[in-house]
Amino acid sequence: MSTAMYTRRLIEHRYGRTLEELQRGNANGHSDDPVLPILLRRLDGLAHTDAEARSARRNLDRAWQRRRSGEHVLDDLVLLYATEVIDLERQEQSEAEAVWDLLDVRLLLDRPPAQRPSHHRAARTPGDEELLATAREVAAGLHRLNREALGRGLRDRGIHVSNRRLGVVLQRLRTENPSH
Repeated sequence: MSTAMYTRRLIEHRYGRTLEELQRGNANGHSDDPVLPILLRRLDGLAHTDAEARSARRNLDRAWQRRRSGEHVLDDLVLLYATEVIDLERQEQSEAEAVWDLLDVRLLLDRPPAQRPSHHRAARTPGDEELLATAREVAAGLHRLNREALGRGLRDRGIHVSNRRLGVVLQRLRTENPSH
């Protein structure tokens, strides 16, 4: 599958409509998506470059076939077409990456703004001594003390701590009770 075809299918997948529907909606001015017009222009440019690259590959193939049949004077022509194919493939890749970046921008625009956690969801953050006391209680009920089990036990009690802080508490508990 060509890069242009892959990119087209990716756009259709992300928007949930065919390219023709997107183009009609954009031409009628029914699109409130600020990225869509830019995306469609870039996709047209990519399709044009893809067509040029296919043409250059056909020219290279014909020149190579003639060269293989014994026309050694065509070495320069083969080299010329090969260089053109390489340049067009680089351009095509660059244009495709620009379209993919625009699709990423669109995803970011579709994402709802970050909301502050409500007071119901906010986890309490205990002080060091309170955390250590609760961690001792959790550790007493554990068969084997490890980071995962201690973290799960604290979360079950509604206490959420950072991984760094959990590591400090875990280390302190192990120094207090080496049998764990």
